[in-house]
Amino acid sequence: MRPFRVVVLTGILAFSSAAIAADPAARIVDLRDPEAYEMLRQTNPEHLAKIQEVIAGLRDQPQRVEGNWLQMAVNARDVDLDRYIIRTSNPPKQLLQFTLDDTRYLMHVVRSDLVAQPVPLLLR
Repeated sequence: MRPFRVVVLTGILAFSSAAIAADPAARIVDLRDPEAYEMLRQTNPEHLAKIQEVIAGLRDQPQRVEGNWLQMAVNARDVDLDRYIIRTSNPPKQLLQFTLDDTRYLMHVVRSDLVAQPVPLLLR
């Protein structure tokens, strides 16, 4: 019985790895890496132009990331924003993921609209 399980498990692993390798959507570009922009400039300038449009639009109005703006502006699919995970940097950042054509992109969105405001302490 044990050899049968090993054969089945091996078959499942082989099939799943072949499916991942054959899936063109498995291409992921992490835009948090500065070298990714240079790579895009050389390999896919059309996507680079769209990403620069996204960065400029979110710099002006970072709250746009909460709605359907990415889908409308650059025809992004599978937009995923970590709404409940905000990096405690100054200003705060959120992880944004989206797909253009067959490539998945990851980037941080600087949320200048979520900057904490000091509140005076009232003593009684």
